[in-house]
Amino acid sequence: MADFSHMPLAAREAVLVSKTTSGILTLFTDGASNVKGYGLKVVLVTPLGETLRQIIKTILLTNNEAEYEVLVAGLKLARGLGSEVIEIKCDSQLVVNKVYGIFDTKEEHMQQYVNKVQALLARFKEWSIIPIPREENMEANALANLGSSMR
Repeated sequence: MADFSHMPLAAREAVLVSKTTSGILTLFTDGASNVKGYGLKVVLVTPLGETLRQIIKTILLTNNEAEYEVLVAGLKLARGLGSEVIEIKCDSQLVVNKVYGIFDTKEEHMQQYVNKVQALLARFKEWSIIPIPREENMEANALANLGSSMR
């Protein structure tokens, strides 16, 4: 991997973003809802292997709402980095199946989440959302729980 440490931070970030657009960005998401609060965790892995993490403390949400909110936040962050190809790894089988249209969404406000996610996905040239076991999403899961317990 090239050494860009001699460059100013803004220039290093520009290099990272320009290289990010030429490969697949991997997004791991997890939402947490527990007695201490509500937190969302986004982990993005760039094509260069750089890992970007974001914890979001949020308002009262159900577990399903938290899963959609974190997916929306992650997709916005990925597009902000200029990514055109994204692979999403999500431990919510329900969200994966609803985004692909395999499961129907009966509640209007949950359908709004699905519509929002699909609109964001349409901004990418290519995308996939892959269900993964919770064990493979441990970093996002741990940080979402940490985010939910922060003030």
